[in-house]
Amino acid sequence: MTTLMMLPDDLVLNCIARVSRSYYPILSLVCKRFRSLLVSTELYQTRTLLGCTEPCLYVCLKLPTYYSRQHWFTLCRRPTNNGCKKFLLPITCPNSPCTYQSDFARVGSKIYAIGGRLISSREATSSVMVMDCRSHTWSDAPSMLVARAAPSACVLDGKIYVTGGCENLDATNWMEAFDTKTQNWEFVSSSSTPEEKLGSGYCYQSLGFDGNVYVKLYHGRESYKMNKGRWRAADLGMAREWISSSSFCVIDNVLYGSTSGKIKWYDSRIKLWETVKGDLENLSRFPGDVTQLANYGGKLAVLWNRDKDHKSISCAVIALEKRQGGTIWGTIEWLDDVSTSEPYKVAHLVAATL
Repeated sequence: MTTLMMLPDDLVLNCIARVSRSYYPILSLVCKRFRSLLVSTELYQTRTLLGCTEPCLYVCLKLPTYYSRQHWFTLCRRPTNNGCKKFLLPITCPNSPCTYQSDFARVGSKIYAIGGRLISSREATSSVMVMDCRSHTWSDAPSMLVARAAPSACVLDGKIYVTGGCENLDATNWMEAFDTKTQNWEFVSSSSTPEEKLGSGYCYQSLGFDGNVYVKLYHGRESYKMNKGRWRAADLGMAREWISSSSFCVIDNVLYGSTSGKIKWYDSRIKLWETVKGDLENLSRFPGDVTQLANYGGKLAVLWNRDKDHKSISCAVIALEKRQGGTIWGTIEWLDDVSTSEPYKVAHLVAATL
């Protein structure tokens, strides 16, 4: 370590860049110089040039009470005698959002906190904040055109589509989109918006998948997809399972969901949902409203509360394999208890490549 400290910054960065990011919290304890290098843009440029980028999991938890603030954690590793123990490290930042009922969207290395209600007044807000996953700092982003208390957000082609979350919506303002390149918001207009089904609602679920934006009323049975500015009814087979699940993710253009206590995937050839086969029976049954999925570098990350009291949280990473006959098999690469001291409820799971 003494020899490493004598090296210039560019050589130290070259060494640190080759280390898994999950060990960075431990490295930050070495000295002030390391802490500065670990949050520098040069470090992540070096990781990209060396081909050392990796998926990193970010977890949003909240206390079971309705008006509780949402707290962000990152998944880290702690060396033990038996290998490594995964744990959730709180992300502490004085400028983090003071809201609840916000939704979140990840674009590149940034996580956007969108709308919700202010904890101080419980009023709906149009504010948007963004966390840079490289430095774990929050900053303000351009506000939405409409204040939305409980919006639904999804990402497609670098744009964030935000739906619902307030009263008095109609076909002109029920959805808006944020272009992360131009940093501009605009309402999503379409002459084919099924206003009687979608434009007059409040709570929605949305999904960006296969070149389409999918939307449905949270408690409704109808779902629709938008492509090139035109709305059409979504496939009935896809909508059937989408209605009963609170979390989906897309891996290699395949849609996965947690429903009926199982991990399923949507077979677009036959327009049916199939169960992921393999040794997943080693996992406890997934409760739908507290299970979150994420694309973890081509693998499936699953985070869930194991009990109704929200005292136990498990995390697993599942390798996926498509086999002959069109089936998909899952193999558990690792499974760990990542419970925290507080009885948190799982709210969101996001994976960023850094």
